[in-house]
Amino acid sequence: MICGSLEVSAVHISGREKGLMTVILILLLSNVYFIYINNWGQKTVLTPETIDSIFVEEEEEDKSVVVYVTGQVKSKGVVCLQEGDRVIDAINAAGGPTGEADLDRINLAELVTDEKWIYVPYVGEEINHAVIGSIGREDEGKVNINTASASEIERLPGIGPVLAGRIVDFREKRGPFGTPEDIMKVSGIGPRIYESIKDSISVK
Repeated sequence: MICGSLEVSAVHISGREKGLMTVILILLLSNVYFIYINNWGQKTVLTPETIDSIFVEEEEEDKSVVVYVTGQVKSKGVVCLQEGDRVIDAINAAGGPTGEADLDRINLAELVTDEKWIYVPYVGEEINHAVIGSIGREDEGKVNINTASASEIERLPGIGPVLAGRIVDFREKRGPFGTPEDIMKVSGIGPRIYESIKDSISVK
């Protein structure tokens, strides 16, 4: 095997260059030391108290409240609020009241809670009261036709997607049902269907 020779040539560094390199090295070491000291001074020591505070902060960040706003508002639908917000905040989040809204019949200062439904009536509307109720099932498993979603109403016997949609549209346009029997005011729901669902629905 024939191996090639490796030639190493010496590099001459002048005294001036050595001094410049020394200054650069000192500056680099100073910066590293400065960064280390700052980071070391800001580091957090984990103790039972600091760990608890971390979990408390995480819990405090997740305090959103989701409510359903319908009736005389400009953009009816589901809105996301913060814990501690009031009914007026929910209405404003839904675009604010329309010109026909009767706000005197609603407690605008009431605190909102998660999964509530807020109905804003129009002036002169004949309803028992402004509705702020839980969405979904209540009264021992009965379907609340004033707050249940269309998919929940479809679970009732004899109620398909079309009738469920009509029920939701009816209450949004004319307000909540005063009695379970009022569901027969919805087009397509007569006495026969009502008899099959009356024991499974509520309006509270």
